[in-house]
Amino acid sequence: MPYILTLVFLVVLFLVALRKEEIIKSQNIMNYSPLTIATYFLEKDQYKTITPMKIIKLVYIAHGWYMALKDGNALINEKAEAWKYGPVIPTLYERFRNYGNKVIDSKPQIDISTISQEDKEVLDDVWNNYGNKSGIQLSGKTHEPNTPWSKVWEKAKETTRKEDLIIPNELIMQHYKNLLLVK
Repeated sequence: MPYILTLVFLVVLFLVALRKEEIIKSQNIMNYSPLTIATYFLEKDQYKTITPMKIIKLVYIAHGWYMALKDGNALINEKAEAWKYGPVIPTLYERFRNYGNKVIDSKPQIDISTISQEDKEVLDDVWNNYGNKSGIQLSGKTHEPNTPWSKVWEKAKETTRKEDLIIPNELIMQHYKNLLLVK
């Protein structure tokens, strides 16, 4: 009898583990480099209107909406930082800063086919709602009072410690979840 109970317990444990793995696979949880998401937006725009400021803000906003809609799962694998002029994703700033305020007209050699169809739907929604706005307009949205950037910047603007400038994903997610409630 103890052997049968042990065997039943092991089978149940195996089935629970298998189900958990299926759930994780079905959720297709993945995060991307910021440059992958930027390239997706650049290709949607066909390299016509996106400046460095606009791409940084679009990726940041997409990251926020994604977390709000996907139970806190991050879209990008890098933390946003609170800089003097708004939220910045450092690798995007470094990659595109040479354009200044000009349109980004070169295609990064990034494979965007890794973006799942479900994630593209979120990105398309962000594009449809924000893609027609300028970098200045998007910057205005991210600079409003009580945004994640404003909260972190107020505390960290006098610091020299880089870690004080990181905008926590939890703060970004909560902000966009609150925007969902307003809509």
